[in-house]
Amino acid sequence: MRRVHPAFLSLPLSLLAAVAFAEPDDSSLLKGLPDAPAAVAGAPVVSPMSAMPEKPRYSKQSGKDLFYFSAEEVAAVPKRFGPMSKEFAAMKYTFDSDVPADIQSQMRDDLAFIGGLQGQGASKLHAQIFGAVDGAAYTRFFESRVKGIGMDDCGNGNAVACVIPFFNPWKMWLTQNYIRFSHPQVSRMMVVFHEARHTEVSHGNYPHASCPEPFRDENGNDMTSIWTGASLAGEPACDKTPFGSYGSSMIMLKNIQKFCSSCTDKVKMDAGLYADDQFGRVTDAKARKQIIDDLYR
Repeated sequence: MRRVHPAFLSLPLSLLAAVAFAEPDDSSLLKGLPDAPAAVAGAPVVSPMSAMPEKPRYSKQSGKDLFYFSAEEVAAVPKRFGPMSKEFAAMKYTFDSDVPADIQSQMRDDLAFIGGLQGQGASKLHAQIFGAVDGAAYTRFFESRVKGIGMDDCGNGNAVACVIPFFNPWKMWLTQNYIRFSHPQVSRMMVVFHEARHTEVSHGNYPHASCPEPFRDENGNDMTSIWTGASLAGEPACDKTPFGSYGSSMIMLKNIQKFCSSCTDKVKMDAGLYADDQFGRVTDAKARKQIIDDLYR
């Protein structure tokens, strides 16, 4: 599989016109884009984050508090970018220059918080995904996947963060809602680690699954977003595997509730509340049973 030279990432957005306004189910999405130049032997390692002069554009969004990328967009990612190089993998994430100081500070504080957690024990699914309930394990998970952080609206006014794989699969984009919404710190970390899962090119960037219609909880109430109250029925806002972005982040939070030894009771309560909510977005019966057997017995 050929690796794309970082220079591809500085291509003008006019070359991404097929991506910018295509409908999600457009089978021609991404066709006609030029091949990127092959990597030059011995060339210095350039961070793709420093080679992105313009903001990304993307396919049509639903307008809810999530970012949608289509199957066609995901299929193009490994062909264009290939696996992450060892040199690039060793780099630490950087912030774009336009990320406001208050957002940079908040995210650094949040990552420092999660990096300082200590735990005793972990569920089997958590061990498969993250390892131990331990700050160092969480830090490795994040830093091995996310290499840049920028600002974007992520397609609508309700989104908090997104990954746009076909533009740069290893970059996370934040919106002003990252600091604007009044949610607990551990819930912001749920979003951050949810998005980090979307950087995994080798797993198709773990795309969302469509939620059922109608979509109701065990009490017959319509399932809505814990962030905005938006209805989730029929939206690409669910998972069919415990290893997806919703599944893995809820497993992380549920383990923090159960096994974190350095957390306050408030942090554990918040972690459990948001984990239980996100569990509702895992809709496949087999996946739900795996999580129930792992964490709810």
